[in-house]
Amino acid sequence: MSAQNVEIVRRCLHWRATRGLLVEDWEEWWDVDSDYYPIRKFPESRACHGREEIARFYETFRATWDRYESGTRSVLAVGDDRVFAHTHVRAEGRQSGLVLDGPLYHSVWLRHGRILRLEDHLTLPKALFALGLDAETLEAAGLRE
Repeated sequence: MSAQNVEIVRRCLHWRATRGLLVEDWEEWWDVDSDYYPIRKFPESRACHGREEIARFYETFRATWDRYESGTRSVLAVGDDRVFAHTHVRAEGRQSGLVLDGPLYHSVWLRHGRILRLEDHLTLPKALFALGLDAETLEAAGLRE
């Protein structure tokens, strides 16, 4: 199951980075009872509960960026129901001109082949901690900050 979950998260991240954001498309990736916790420092960031609320938030969030590119660096299984993902984001604010260019880490929990919970983190230690891992796990997995 862990290899299957890695592939699900990898495909979902690719889909989010390359496709339109229609609410009905989210059914393929997100559990109906899912939760999403975006980075708290981002404007208008808030916890989202349920597939439709997550899709609406993400549409609004992406609309604030003139350019938004995300590339997946690594996706690793953490047990049978959790996945760690490292991406790199490049974005430029539509009105603010704010430029983002750096790593973004995702802590993901899955149920029955769909995302149940996803947390975005700006630092690797916080993402690992959310998944119940510690700094030594970083070295064991061959990851670097």
